[in-house]
Amino acid sequence: MEKIQIIGIVCLIAFAGFLIVCWIIASSLSCIVKCCCKDHHKEPNNFIIFTIPCIYADFILDILFIFKHGKNVKQLFIPSLAFLIGPMVINIVFSFVIIIRSAKREETFKAWLGKNQAIAAITTVLAGADMEMLKLLTSNLSGTGLKTFNAPPNKEFEKLILWGCLVGSFIEDLPQFIIQVLYKAKTSEINLVPFLLLVTSSMKLLIGIVFRIYRIQTYTYKPKV
Repeated sequence: MEKIQIIGIVCLIAFAGFLIVCWIIASSLSCIVKCCCKDHHKEPNNFIIFTIPCIYADFILDILFIFKHGKNVKQLFIPSLAFLIGPMVINIVFSFVIIIRSAKREETFKAWLGKNQAIAAITTVLAGADMEMLKLLTSNLSGTGLKTFNAPPNKEFEKLILWGCLVGSFIEDLPQFIIQVLYKAKTSEINLVPFLLLVTSSMKLLIGIVFRIYRIQTYTYKPKV
């Protein structure tokens, strides 16, 4: 048991270090672009480099938990599967709707989509893990002006992603966190994957909800005249 805990702590520290490296890379790229490219037309969103590892670390742990430990508590197997596949399908469908809606309402976005259908399709599928992935399309990654990740942003596009992510916190992150708590309560053993998943799911749930509430406030705030 102690060995598992030690391994888990080491893994968490290693992952935290990896995220710090991602953040340093993202910040460095932004600084380089600002210094070298005076004519870049919009600010890059290199924070996505930090976000993607967080999203997929949790997603992979969800899958590993179901395949390796899902049947340890039989009552939790179906809910675990349902709250993985269900939200994933909803995220993909909603992401598809957002992209199509944006293309219909914005000619510039429609023109971009016409040239980047493949990357839009791949990103839509990747957004099954978390709709935050859609921001990759408008990230202007590293400020390079790379057209693949240079979709013209608009407020409605960002708002729909935000609301989709907030809904995802309640239909995916919260149920999965509850499942992990119930799993821990019903099993006396400590395994690496459930331990890591409990930690990551609790952090993702708390940070995700708070962050998205703050974002909603920025969209709904109207300064007094």
